[in-house]
Amino acid sequence: MRYLGLAILIVGLFFACSKKSTSFNNSKSFVASLQTQSNDAIRISNELDNAINDVDSALAGATSICGATIVVDSVDSPRVIDINYNGNSCDALRTRTGSIGVIYTPGTDWNTPGDSVTLYFNPIVITRKSDGKPLTIKGILVYKNVTGGTLDSLAGGGAPIVHTLIGTNLSIKFDDSTLSNWSFARQRTYTYSSGLLISTIGLDSAGNIGGVADWGGNRFGNSVVVVPTTPIQLSQSCGWKITGGTETMTNPIGLSTLTFGLDTTGKPAGCPVNGGHFYYGLSWTGDGESPYSGVVPY
Repeated sequence: MRYLGLAILIVGLFFACSKKSTSFNNSKSFVASLQTQSNDAIRISNELDNAINDVDSALAGATSICGATIVVDSVDSPRVIDINYNGNSCDALRTRTGSIGVIYTPGTDWNTPGDSVTLYFNPIVITRKSDGKPLTIKGILVYKNVTGGTLDSLAGGGAPIVHTLIGTNLSIKFDDSTLSNWSFARQRTYTYSSGLLISTIGLDSAGNIGGVADWGGNRFGNSVVVVPTTPIQLSQSCGWKITGGTETMTNPIGLSTLTFGLDTTGKPAGCPVNGGHFYYGLSWTGDGESPYSGVVPY
């Protein structure tokens, strides 16, 4: 896709010139900053996935979801389905406020191959109840049902369903009030095994980096490019947690590799129970520091 190459050229040059090298001026500071960058990117990804799952429910005809009401405008053109948040998520670990507008043309059918809707995050604010830290997402994405079909068909053995999600320059506000822009070019493939399974890959490229799914700025003023090197797995039967997959995160000073779905020892894990965590393996190589590896909860 054409827009990422230019965006990365501009953003990459800007952040490369303005990167805050003092964030990485000693080992302790480096590790903390490295984990913060990774955790921020994972959180952005998780909250976007959660929001799109809610959009899926609204498009399937749900009248309400956890912590939100759904209002359907069946008169105006274009039509709008509003998801209005003002309560707890289903896992009761987060609160959400704000709204998502699902905008479509009258007479179209979401279940038709190639049909698309426009999503307007207006904005949504997600606050973790454990530490009170918010994340704010605002902007517009285009959501397409590439294969057509309904997700309900998967439980009966239906063929996989493919959706794509494209959006540039969404506004992200981190919990320290740092503002950044993030863009997304994702393909979500749905199958079924004791619930929906979603496998996410990237659709874009920049220079010699292919398969790019997400890109934007971290809270330290550097650009970040996120590439799923094996599909990122999201499981309904595991409370919509990321249960597997690997991705790389490239910024101007190095490359991080994240491996999901691990236990505290770094081995593949089953679904955590009683609010337990998965862990991801984090390894880094780059300029100014020795290689690093560790295991971090998410």
